[in-house]
Amino acid sequence: MMHQANPSSQAAMVSGRVVHGAAQVPQGYRVEWRFNGWRSLLALSPTFDVTATGPGADLTGRLSALPDRYALRDAGGTLSWAVVPLLAPDLGITCDLTASVDGLSISQNGRTRRALGGLRTSPGTCARDKGEIAGIPVPALVARLTTTRNGIEAVLAAQNTPDIALATATLTNRDRLILRLHAAGARLVPGMPASSEYKIELPLSALRR
Repeated sequence: MMHQANPSSQAAMVSGRVVHGAAQVPQGYRVEWRFNGWRSLLALSPTFDVTATGPGADLTGRLSALPDRYALRDAGGTLSWAVVPLLAPDLGITCDLTASVDGLSISQNGRTRRALGGLRTSPGTCARDKGEIAGIPVPALVARLTTTRNGIEAVLAAQNTPDIALATATLTNRDRLILRLHAAGARLVPGMPASSEYKIELPLSALRR
């Protein structure tokens, strides 16, 4: 059996075995895994069928991992904005969107990242955490993830006009996040000029403080 942490600790509480177990993660999330021998042979690395549930999250997928690389394949399920502050606590934006994920694959080998797949969101509203402006209506969106020469890229568009990019996010192989708000996306923000694009670039570590 694995060690089980003190329930009062903020660390994850892990139970079960390496081949089949579960972890209770802070903020009410639970991750379960089961070793998949056949997929491990195909991937040439230990592979597990994984389920993650909790506030705003209900996902399944297959995770292969070695010390210098990992691959999450065939991820599917639902994901709400409640998960975003856990990954990027200083983002400064709050939304009430829920995303549907289907067939998403993300991997990293050394410093090289790859991604394929996409997700769709419900319509909703977004606002700044400090409340300087009222909530901005956001249409139902679609995001397409692809691999580029420099890393992985996600292009965001409205579901009813999927060929018009609203924003683009790039996670480079050098651990930098580049966000671009295109003119079509700027037009959704009241008071923001839509004559040019806006770009923000920062190290990935800045979102993990």
